[in-house]
Amino acid sequence: MKSSEPQEDLVASLTGGQHGYARDTVVMAVFGALWGLMEVTVGVTLKGLRIPMGGAMLTSLSAVIFLTGRYFVPRRGSILIMGAVAAVLKIFSIGTVIAGPFLAILIEALLGEALVLLFGIHRLSYMLTGSLLLLYTIVHPFISQGIVFGTNIYRIYLETFTRIAEILHLNTEHLLIIVAIYAGIHALMGALAGWVAFSLSRSVENELHRLHHTEGAHS
Repeated sequence: MKSSEPQEDLVASLTGGQHGYARDTVVMAVFGALWGLMEVTVGVTLKGLRIPMGGAMLTSLSAVIFLTGRYFVPRRGSILIMGAVAAVLKIFSIGTVIAGPFLAILIEALLGEALVLLFGIHRLSYMLTGSLLLLYTIVHPFISQGIVFGTNIYRIYLETFTRIAEILHLNTEHLLIIVAIYAGIHALMGALAGWVAFSLSRSVENELHRLHHTEGAHS
């Protein structure tokens, strides 16, 4: 990635000439608001239409937004701040405080921040971050329901899956293949989201460079 100072100068031109933390605050607020509005509009639509893998699609779009924002705000905790803004907007849209959606966004932001800190900011890291984030969405319902209902819920799930396998005449190998395919689709969706986020970030950065040079030539 290019040096952050020229990058900050370029983005500062779009934030009223602000620099440093003031500039970053504006950018984080903007991307956090975009994330929240996407959750409110697209999220409600996907849920209402009951589109298969709608949750994975929503997480992919969220990843594109906050990873793009993280590119332009290379500060620790920036994704968490964007997530907090998005979560607050989600609460206002619902009209009351519901822990589920609020915590889901914050956990998503926490995981995204941790993965970016671990892998860094480049195309491959963004693709890995997206893949791992989408894979987490598969296990998240089991974790959250285990916390709420206790470990007995896992026994119920196991009995249900065993019964379905018996009805469909599927053995363990078949079930594992199905799970692997399902997980693979999520991983590919996450990798695509990371690729789009990085490509979009670089395209915006290059356009800002072009505009910066054009303004310099006319000044």
